[in-house]
Parts: sequence; structure tokens; C-alpha cells
Amino acid sequence: MKRACLVAAATAAALSGVSAGAVSPSIPELVEVADLGSLSLSPDGNYLLFRTERADLSRNSYDLAWHSYDVRTGELRRIAGAGDPIYSDPGLIEENKPVWLAGGRSFAYRALVDGAIGIWKATADRPGSLPLVVRDSDVEGLEASDGGTALTYRLGPSRAAIARAERSEYESGIKVDGSVDLAQNLFRGGSIGGRMATQRFVGYWFVRDGLLWRSPRQTYRFVIASGAEEAVGPARPAEGFRPPAATASGSARREDGSEAHATWNGASGEVSARIAGASPVVCSDPSCKLRHVSWLAWRPGTSEVVLAFIDRNRRQSLAAWDVGSNRLRPLLSSEGLLSGNRWSYVPCAVGRAFAFCVSASAGSPPRLERIDLGSGEGSTVFDPNAALRAAYRPNVEQLSWRGSGGQTFNGTLLTAPGTVPRRAPLFVNYYKCDGFLRGGEGDAWPVPDLLDAGFAVACINAAPSTGPQDAVGTYRTGLDGVRSLVDLLDRRGLADQRKVAMGGFSFGSEVATWVAMHSDLLAALSIASAQYEQGAYWLDTLGAPDRAKMMRDAWHLGTPDETPARWRTVSPALNAAAIHVATIMQLPEQEARRIPELAARLMASRTPAELFAFPDEDHIVVQPRHRAAIYERNLDWFRYWLQHYVDPDPAKAGQYRSWAALRARRAESAPPGAHPQLQ
Repeated sequence: MKRACLVAAATAAALSGVSAGAVSPSIPELVEVADLGSLSLSPDGNYLLFRTERADLSRNSYDLAWHSYDVRTGELRRIAGAGDPIYSDPGLIEENKPVWLAGGRSFAYRALVDGAIGIWKATADRPGSLPLVVRDSDVEGLEASDGGTALTYRLGPSRAAIARAERSEYESGIKVDGSVDLAQNLFRGGSIGGRMATQRFVGYWFVRDGLLWRSPRQTYRFVIASGAEEAVGPARPAEGFRPPAATASGSARREDGSEAHATWNGASGEVSARIAGASPVVCSDPSCKLRHVSWLAWRPGTSEVVLAFIDRNRRQSLAAWDVGSNRLRPLLSSEGLLSGNRWSYVPCAVGRAFAFCVSASAGSPPRLERIDLGSGEGSTVFDPNAALRAAYRPNVEQLSWRGSGGQTFNGTLLTAPGTVPRRAPLFVNYYKCDGFLRGGEGDAWPVPDLLDAGFAVACINAAPSTGPQDAVGTYRTGLDGVRSLVDLLDRRGLADQRKVAMGGFSFGSEVATWVAMHSDLLAALSIASAQYEQGAYWLDTLGAPDRAKMMRDAWHLGTPDETPARWRTVSPALNAAAIHVATIMQLPEQEARRIPELAARLMASRTPAELFAFPDEDHIVVQPRHRAAIYERNLDWFRYWLQHYVDPDPAKAGQYRSWAALRARRAESAPPGAHPQLQ
């Protein structure tokens, strides 16, 4: 990809927060990598808006700011702060698409400021912002109306009403049904709308919302010029969470009624579109059937749809499909993601002449790219991580290999720059290898610091599957992928197969634990999520037939009395005696409450094991200080068990005394000639 930096290097370095003399990012610098998102082009295509998101360890929060880019002149501006982060279930910072107003220079957006989510206004060509609508109720939805001269928005229940309801049930007792999670604090146990709030399950898997999520929502219309406000229709019941169709891959609509859709079933797909007033068209190019489309967007003023294909190494490429002629033309390919933020399914901002994308790959942190939709050439327009990029240049190799069962696996291997190939301790992360691999999937393992410590790092993309779900089948496939990769890297002289560590989050943690249960591949293990256990089954299915059904469908698990053999197969706690690898569990609080049996069994055995729980965290740990602590402890854990390294920092002396005691207990009880894991 051709690149022509339009930002002064000094400015980019100042924005990055990374010292110019750094050899590679420290853990604080890695935590504070800047992300970009919420991309939006003005209707006339003259201005691009985007939001930066940077963790701030000093405040244990995130700095959010709006920026604009003048497409005609290349001028960049920082417009205004974007408020405090609004955390969404299961632990992400919400995207916040701006709404363009009449004239195409001003925009409105939702922002959390001083505890209230209101509507704020700013202008793309000058700094500053002002509040338009701030009420006792949070603004939950925002759209432009009347050609951008007015706004329509939806208000939730008032914060005062929410607080009263929470306090009332606190004092009178909570009726426990399928909406109540007994594994989290019942009073204000999770973040809703930027505040710690009482949560409820909303009827699909573990998706949560606030206590009054069923309360009717009122829609209002606000006139920009006069400030007049009026209710629009009656208050309506809140819509429940609607999961996407299993094969949905992406969709795009425009104001004239034209639609485009993409589906993918794990092996093949289809791209179709219907221009307003015309018959539907199915893309006839073989790529549309054989390649996975992760997002798509109409190109304004044309009959073209921009498609983002993603391959099994999680590399995206862009193409333009002309619906009228049913022809597909390639634009460009990347070594990682080209999307609207750090997630592969969020579209770039697509205009008539250019698309603006956040580019990120395994060894390259996010930056903003401009893609010429005619020539396919790309250039960098904003790089908030320039100094880190200059200092951190790992060797990156895309891998493809076959397992013993014939399954093809794909992944990414990173090694330290300037090193000759040698056998090194290996860290493996299994699930998804999207974008910049700062901490792996789950963001818990500091990849650059592991490279600095002499590790090789491999990320394996979960092998695709089709047909009915079979969790145990996917675990076995995962083990095959890890085993065959270790064998491959051993044959190439790149990995020391006696020194393999693995870390996993969510599904990746289940695979990592399975590898520990059913092989002697690992010398150290770190998991970031709960596992499926008999005790947690009762917590998770109490009054919730939907969750019981999903556990039966995907894991083939009924109650422990109904399916004891299957529980014996799936449950790590019931297989704790088979886990000999030094295991550290660093989990969000509400997931740590689901894992006591496994933790207790491991801690009572000779297997070195520790459990850390992080308060006020959901499925994904989001607080910057928690993430830094997890990074640091995982790095120390792997180095201690694989390299016998002890950090001389006096503040860590207690940690290493504890680990030395775990090592001594394991060595004392190991039988003669035991596997090195037991010594």
C-alpha cells in the first residue's frame, strides 16, 4: 500500500504519548495505545469526523476526543472532548456515530458529561462544543430529521427513577428469577450508561441492561434553530435485544431505499443488492461466494458497493462491486484490518471519491488511512501511534498449516526484531488475531513485552466450523491446531517445545484449558474467563430456559444429574487432577464468582495456581489500571515458570515468595522421573 504521511512527524509523536527513544512499548505505553473509531463523512464529502480513544492510567479512565479532517485541504483539527466513556455490555466502549446537521459543517453527538448522557453540538471546521439537550433522563438514540434542521432522540427512564427503583429493591429484597445474576453484586453490580447500576439479563444468553430496561421510551423532536422540543407520539415499550441471524455478515442501506446484504455460513456466502426501483441482483463474481465479507457500504452517487473481504489470517481487502453491471473490481489488500474502528465488522467511512479506514495489523498499531476508490491507492492521514510504530517493529509471519485431522489452520507468528532464528519459549493465543496484537484476543498478554523477554508469540485463528454447534468438537480441533503448530515451529527450530505457555479469553480460554487437560504441551497457562462448571450451571440457568437450551444445544449439557458423563468431559473442575500446568486465572469479578470449584481444586493440589478477581468488570476487563496489572502479572508468571526469571523490583518480593512456595510444593510431591511440568 502506498503511503504519504500528511501529518507532521513531531505532531504525531507528541500525540502518541510514547518516548522517541523507546526500544519498544512499556506496559503503560501499551495500555495507552490510541484507538480510532466513530468515523463519519459529511453528506457533501468535504469533512471526515472521527473519535480517538486513549486509556489514561492516571485517571483509570479513557480520554475521548473528536477530530475532523478536511478532505479538500488535508487539514486536521481536534474539535472537542467527547465526554467520558460509555461502557456497553460485555465491557466495551460504545461507538458514537455523529449526526450531521443542515449545511454539512455542524454535527451533534451523544456524550456522557458530569454523569448525564446528553446531546452536544460541534462544528467540523473550528474547535469547541456546546450542550443542546441535557435532561435527568439519558439520551439513548439520536437521528437527524427535517434535512438536518432538527433532531429526534429517545429518552430512557430518569436517573432519579432508576436510583429509586434500585434503592427500593435493595431495601425490600430482590425476587430472583431468570433475569437476576446471582454471580454478580445485586446492587449496582455493572456499568450501564457510564454509571455503576443494577443489571438484569434481557432474555438472550448473558446480555444485560439496566433495572428499568423494560420501561417505555419517549421519542422527542428538537429544532436546532429555535430550541423548541416536542414529544413525538406516545411512549413505546423498549425493544429487547435482537441477536443477528447466524449467517448475517453485513448490510447497508441508503436513503433512497437501496439495500445491500452479505451472508456467510463459515464456508461460503452470498452478496446481493437491490437499487431502489430495480430488481435484486446477486453478485456473480466467484469472490462473492468463496470469500467472507466482513462489512459493506454503498459508494455515494454511484451504483457501487464497497466490500471488505477478510481471509483466514484476518487480513482485509477492499473491492468495489458495481450492481448495475454486476462486475467486481479489486481496490487494495492489507496486512491486517481496514475497518471503521478496531473491530473487523465496522465499516469504513465511504464517500464518492475516498474511503477512510482504520488500518491495524499484527505489529502495527491503529492509524487512519485514506483510500482512493478509483485507483485503490492509500495514504496515511492521521497516526496517533507514530512513535510506537517507529520503535516497535517485530518480525511478522503469516502461517498456514494442517493438523493431524486434515484441518487447515491459520495464524500469525511474531518474533523480536533483529534476532536470528532460534528455539525460544513460545506463547500461544487461540481465538482471533484481529488488528494490532497488543494483548491478544482478550487484551491480557503484553505481546511486545513477551517478545522483549525472548518469547516467540503465535496467535491462532479458530478453525471455521459449519453445521450444528459441538463445543467439544471445537475444543478438540483447537488442541490439534496448537499441537500441530508447536510441532511445526519445533521442526523449524523456532520454538522450544518444553517451554510453551498459553493464554485464552472467552472461547479461547475454554480451548486453552482443554489443551491443559488433554495434553502435556504447556508449561504455563493463563485464562481470562470463566469455564463451564456444574455449580455455575445452576447460577446460569436459574429461571432461564433460554440459557439452559443454549447449553444443551452447543455443549450437550443438561443438569449434572441428567448428563453426568458429559459434565465429566466438559468440566475443567472435574478434570483438575489432569491439569499439571502452572495456572493463573485473572478474571472479571462476575466471572471469578463462576469458577470457585476449579480454583479450589487446583489450589488444593500440587499444581501451582492462583486466582485474581477484578472488581466492577464484566466479560471484558476495561479499566486501564486493571489491564496494566493483568499485563504485568501474566508477563511475570510466564517468565517465572518458563525462564526461571525473578524481577528484582522490591515491590514484587511477596509475589515471588508465593510462587517459590508453589514451585517447592510441586517439586516435593513429584514422583521420580515425572514430566518437567510436575517438577
